[in-house]
Amino acid sequence: LLQGFKKENDMNYLSQYTIPFSGLKEGKHLFDFKADDRFFTSSEESEIEKGNVDIVIELEKRSTYLGLVFTLKGEVELTCDRCLENYMQPIKSQNNLLVKFSEEEIEEDAEIIYIHPNDHQLEVAHLIYEFIVLSLPIRHLHPNDKNGKSLCNPEMLRKLDEYKSSAKDIEPAEDPRWNELKKIIGN
Repeated sequence: LLQGFKKENDMNYLSQYTIPFSGLKEGKHLFDFKADDRFFTSSEESEIEKGNVDIVIELEKRSTYLGLVFTLKGEVELTCDRCLENYMQPIKSQNNLLVKFSEEEIEEDAEIIYIHPNDHQLEVAHLIYEFIVLSLPIRHLHPNDKNGKSLCNPEMLRKLDEYKSSAKDIEPAEDPRWNELKKIIGN
């Protein structure tokens, strides 16, 4: 189940991200985890290499299913899409997941996963990683300061403004292929 993670010693490290549910009584139980730099570097093809995220998992055990609520809070290091410098992106999210038992292999969906009835523990490292990635904004940008000014590298912002203003000065050449269409629509 720890697909996408690198070496065997990383697998040993990631074994701490396991919830042994078989000995638990029915009801709610809390589990605390922390995703640190080693957690992120253990994942293959991770866009995140540094971070510090606290994870609380509330597990509700029932005879036919496990209900999980993942609460994540912390920050991860990302590369700014605008100035290409690293910055710390705060993250905070809550995700629900239902774990059902089935002897047959059933395709999982976004909110339900299936495990074999004989399984006694649930490996959550890959789930934690996925929920962290899902909590990231689409555009990775430095946050603004309290005055609303970007915290991006000022030199890079100046360069971007130079290129933007020089691009405005260039008139796009009119493509003659559009002339016949313009005659048809009357422009």
